Amino acid sequence: MWTSEKKSNPAMDGPSSTSFFAPGFRMIGDIDSSNDIRVEGIIQGNLTTTKKVIIGKTGQIIGNVKASHISILGEVVGEVVATDITIIGETGVVHGSVLSNKIKIETGAEVEACIKKYSENKEMNKTEKEDNKSKIGKIKDNSLHPQLMKESIEN
Repeated sequence: MWTSEKKSNPAMDGPSSTSFFAPGFRMIGDIDSSNDIRVEGIIQGNLTTTKKVIIGKTGQIIGNVKASHISILGEVVGEVVATDITIIGETGVVHGSVLSNKIKIETGAEVEACIKKYSENKEMNKTEKEDNKSKIGKIKDNSLHPQLMKESIEN
């Protein structure tokens, strides 16, 4: 009955699943997580995790993304920081900057970004940050509609 054995309670263990933001989901605010994240909706804010982020074909992030592994099939406007690898798929769109240890860009991807090798000490300079803020400001004014997003960035 009384034993010194500790039983594992799965509900109390650390996260081992993926947080999923479905199509139609829209959020304004920052996300800080310790598990994998998949985005198919719209997030207007910064997304940070120590694990993997997948931005699906319908996913849009207007803000900064930081993770160990980042796969972009949707759209990101802001700074992308991957401590391991960034993969921009053929449907991926990135406007801003990419800091990554390794990068893979597939044919068909739309990348209008400053790409730099990741280093824990490296930060974007002030001009790059202001330019990203300017782009993000334009996008926020256009209610996050994909076509309006593209038009505002092109102008």
